[in-house]
Amino acid sequence: MIRFLRVTKMLVIALGLFSLSVPTAAPAQDNTVEQLKELQELRKEVDRKKAELRRELRLLKDVLGEEPRDELMELADGSIGGMTAEELAAELRILRDEIDRLRQAMARGRLTAEDARFEVQGSTRTRLEWGDIDFVAGDADVRQLLRTKVRVTGNPRHDTQVVVELQDSRIWGSEFNTFDASGDQIDLHLAYAELQEVFGKPLRLRLGRQELVYGSQRLLGRGAWGNTPRAYDALVLRLGDANWVDGFTAKLDEKGVRDHNLFGLWSSLRVAQGHDAGPYLLVEQDKNSGPERLLRLTGGTRFTGSTTGTTGHLFGYDVEAALQTGEVGFEDVFAWMGTATVRYHGPSWTQPEIRLGFDMYSGDATAADGDREAFDNLFAARHSFFGLMDLFKSFPNDTDDGGLMDVRLVGEMSSSERVRVGLHLHNFVLVEDRLGDKALGQEADVVVTWDYNEVTKYHWGGSIFVPGNGMKFRSGGEDPAFKTWMQLVVRF
Repeated sequence: MIRFLRVTKMLVIALGLFSLSVPTAAPAQDNTVEQLKELQELRKEVDRKKAELRRELRLLKDVLGEEPRDELMELADGSIGGMTAEELAAELRILRDEIDRLRQAMARGRLTAEDARFEVQGSTRTRLEWGDIDFVAGDADVRQLLRTKVRVTGNPRHDTQVVVELQDSRIWGSEFNTFDASGDQIDLHLAYAELQEVFGKPLRLRLGRQELVYGSQRLLGRGAWGNTPRAYDALVLRLGDANWVDGFTAKLDEKGVRDHNLFGLWSSLRVAQGHDAGPYLLVEQDKNSGPERLLRLTGGTRFTGSTTGTTGHLFGYDVEAALQTGEVGFEDVFAWMGTATVRYHGPSWTQPEIRLGFDMYSGDATAADGDREAFDNLFAARHSFFGLMDLFKSFPNDTDDGGLMDVRLVGEMSSSERVRVGLHLHNFVLVEDRLGDKALGQEADVVVTWDYNEVTKYHWGGSIFVPGNGMKFRSGGEDPAFKTWMQLVVRF
């Protein structure tokens, strides 16, 4: 209370003086008459403010829970004494800075009655998938996925947040019987605390089970398309606001004194209006000997930006490159990745968008030579990049260390206020080949999104993959692959 009274006292002084029009330069020392006139005008202005200050002080009752103290009222009835205009101007300059700081501190330090201490959110998602993707004529696989999330967000203070999210993921019919309630896929997907403005600085600390989502998500992504998205036991420290740098550490596997860990630095820097750069460095470490030994560094930079003309036509770009080095088991690592996308978005009611992209992930031409040259996409989101059939998600495994080159064309438009359709085309080629042909094939995906209402969305997708010789050699089949899915998402 004493501290608050001191703050209030400062506010009263500032409110009384802040609005005064004080000359920035003192009158000439030899002009006594002009100086006295100026002081008289200042005193008149202060008198006019007294009544306003008394009314303001009475409003403090709502905050203090009692009548304003006598010392506050005496302050409002005081005067500026024998201060000169020059002294008043200097005092006002100090108070201007102090009043801004105090107002911000008071706004942050007080939770009003309207501020929610707890917030509950959730979603349920069900998806039916039908797929025949083995390139051999035969029966297709049909499965129904279900995922439900309930998130509780607590705000005990303006600078403290606690998030707990319960997630249930299951495939229909995976229980032993209708009495099975074991809930094998029920998990605390999120459970972390976040401290904001640590020590009053633009510093944030997040500790606990959390998602690590950065950049384009080609290396660190949520993986939300899967029924069990990724989460890490991690500590994240963010410095900055508009321009920021994150330092984080995550434990991937507990192995006693020789754990499997992930360390990283990721940043976002504004290089110009509408243009950003995001350099990063990731370090994976496993001190175990033999094939488990791991010390791999992945460093790169992503550049993004867009510009909009006077007619509303938007042109954007997304360019990223990364290099990997280190050791994996008994092999030395040297691999790379590069991707570029240009985008156009139109201003008409159909909101047309066209994206043309090129991706290349390095491959390893020679096996068991002591060098690992195939790029590893680590913890990527995957589903968003290399076709919706998900034939290429995890590198280098899904291409047998051959890397991948993908030329893609994506077109989207709205057919109504609530319906949007898209067509995705891909041409896949191996970067390195060990079987005699690099051509993997072409994929076409059609996607329809229907916003049924503000909380419910319906998605439908259909895909076909026409295999090239390289895919025929690897799969042992030559028939096209097909996949379709229907998904319903409801948020609450």
